[in-house]
Amino acid sequence: MPSPTSPRRWIGVVARVLPALLAGVAACQGDAGREGAAAPAPDGGAALAAEGTPAPRRPTRYYHLRRTDDGCELFWIDGDLVSASQTVVCPPDLEVGERVRLTGKTCMRESAQTPSRAVPVVCPLVLMNLEKADRAPPDAGAPPDGGRDGGKPDGRKPDGGR
Repeated sequence: MPSPTSPRRWIGVVARVLPALLAGVAACQGDAGREGAAAPAPDGGAALAAEGTPAPRRPTRYYHLRRTDDGCELFWIDGDLVSASQTVVCPPDLEVGERVRLTGKTCMRESAQTPSRAVPVVCPLVLMNLEKADRAPPDAGAPPDGGRDGGKPDGRKPDGGR
């Protein structure tokens, strides 16, 4: 009888166990394919939009703060529309010919003359305030009841409710 550590014995064990392992692995892979486990769509989510769910949209309006020789101007661009510019105080690090563009919750400094200065920056307050003013509903400052409570915080009439 061969010793328990002989190479012949190990070859016999491997010859019996290896086919069983390979059959098990092949069976598991076959089950995953039949269950319909789909890989993520390479189109970045366009398949969801095709199923009736609207695709996420980026805002069409972009807000800019541009430095000119005369100072800084604040404006927005929405497709082909450009708002009238407002003159505002310039941030100290913004050079002539550069502009800051509000992108979501981040501001990007754009520079045609010095591409290395095109980096994310802290958003100037005037730029964020312009975007917030456009986003707020027209009656954002009105009381929730539209002024019908007679000016009393608890809703009673000024004459005591009589």
